[in-house]
Amino acid sequence: MAVTKFKQQLRDKILSYKPDFNLEVLNIGLEKFNLSDGKAGDYIVKAGEVCKNVFFIEKSISRCYFLGEDGEEKTLWLEPEMSFITEYESFNSQAPSQSSIHIYEDSLICSIDRESLSNLYIDYHEWAQVGIAIIEHHFINLFKITTTIHFNDASKNYELLENSFSRYLDVVPLKHLAFWFNISAVHLSRIRAERNKIGAN
Repeated sequence: MAVTKFKQQLRDKILSYKPDFNLEVLNIGLEKFNLSDGKAGDYIVKAGEVCKNVFFIEKSISRCYFLGEDGEEKTLWLEPEMSFITEYESFNSQAPSQSSIHIYEDSLICSIDRESLSNLYIDYHEWAQVGIAIIEHHFINLFKITTTIHFNDASKNYELLENSFSRYLDVVPLKHLAFWFNISAVHLSRIRAERNKIGAN
């Protein structure tokens, strides 16, 4: 039952990018996706390995990060559940990835490999259109969030977290949020404590 529902959610997500998608062509492509069980903490892409798949995550927030020169993990982006994700540079170039992607929660994962996706793009123009739309959506959203974060102060960024990404505060460790939202982990913890105190009064 859960698998059937997830496949329907994948179908609906794709249709959200192209509502007039020919359903026969859509179903041909959906058959190319593989289903797997992901566990909390699992890596779907590891630094140093070539990324060969695009993933659709059912229930987990996912995180992409790299290791800085100081050995600390630097969050590049976070994506909510029901998102298409991949390490775009490695997937496109087939060179080893410089970053890693992992999930925080148990989740079903649908994936399609690069060769199958490329063949869909070649054989069916509609699949190529959807692929472009998904990439544009990811990078436009990432640009908007990143730009907003860097123009905000720490308090405004915390408000952004609360208002637009509230589940991140429940699932993602503060140290993972801190780098992406340009707030120190200590400052982020202090802001949260102050807001919790205000909310309790």
